[in-house]
Amino acid sequence: MKFVQVGVGGFGRHWVNILKDTGGVEVVGMVDVNEAALEQACQASGRGRDICFHTLEEALSKVEADAVLCSTPPAVHEHDVVTALKAGHHVISEKPMSDSMPACKRMLKAAVATGRTYCVSQNYRYSPPMATLAEVVRSGRLGPVGQVKLDFFMGVDFGGGFRHDMEYPLVIDMSIHHFDLVRFVTGLNPVSVRGAAWNPPWSNYKGDCSSTALFEMDNGARVLYNASWCAKGQFSDWNGNWQIECEKGTLVYQRGEIKLLNVPQLYKVESEEVVRHITLPWTGQHFVLHDFMAAVSEGRRPRTDVFDNIHSVGMVFATVAAMRSGRTASVLDAETRRLVAKAGG
Repeated sequence: MKFVQVGVGGFGRHWVNILKDTGGVEVVGMVDVNEAALEQACQASGRGRDICFHTLEEALSKVEADAVLCSTPPAVHEHDVVTALKAGHHVISEKPMSDSMPACKRMLKAAVATGRTYCVSQNYRYSPPMATLAEVVRSGRLGPVGQVKLDFFMGVDFGGGFRHDMEYPLVIDMSIHHFDLVRFVTGLNPVSVRGAAWNPPWSNYKGDCSSTALFEMDNGARVLYNASWCAKGQFSDWNGNWQIECEKGTLVYQRGEIKLLNVPQLYKVESEEVVRHITLPWTGQHFVLHDFMAAVSEGRRPRTDVFDNIHSVGMVFATVAAMRSGRTASVLDAETRRLVAKAGG
């Protein structure tokens, strides 16, 4: 598959290496406004300057490509993704879809109008422990999910930069991973959310970087999310610590270990077992890329296409709305739900 990559600096450098190392991929164009980033990408990929461009429009007018990989900042995702879709290309982009819900809706509508495949990279799904949680829950072995608690506590100092100036840095920049994992692991979609955010006295962030959110899911289950980027101890890993309570038992995940508590009778744990992680053919972004290419080839939807991911990014913006207003917020509005339902998402 022939790719144009737009955004080769910052995290885009990681995608340069992934594309270079993946069989069946040919990079025919690299786009960035930063000349130094283009030079570095050329050196890393072993490609010449003849495939480098400063605008996506120029690249798409001069090379023949099947798909565009978008790893630019979220604020310009809408421009890049919609430009590629309207030019007839399939798209895979970094999370989040964009920096506002109205922009995400316009991108969704562009995918509907063009009929092109648009996939969002949600790499946290594709780690052995998270895939194992999803496999056990979705097998039905424990019965329906009733309630979930997800705790994410880390002390993270990025040394300045854009995150330190955000209104809600954790929720806007990080929580998309956890919210998408909630949907992936449980197989449920969110309906509404209540939330609150605050900043402890010692925080070096300008915006509130501790938060809690309570989601109602579409089967009536509740998901309680507690998170902080300025925690003082008892740190989780990047996946967070999970307690998934179902009708016949509970799954507990902490720092790489999964325990299954069998509770066939009311409130009585009969047995406890450690669950071994399943093996995946690829992990992280490599899995996302392989799934995207296979989906395009087979004429199916990627696992994290726009019709799926709109639920996850909707959780982010609904949480922000709930925090600002102090009221319950719906995750998707009626128009978006209709578009997703029409696509079977």
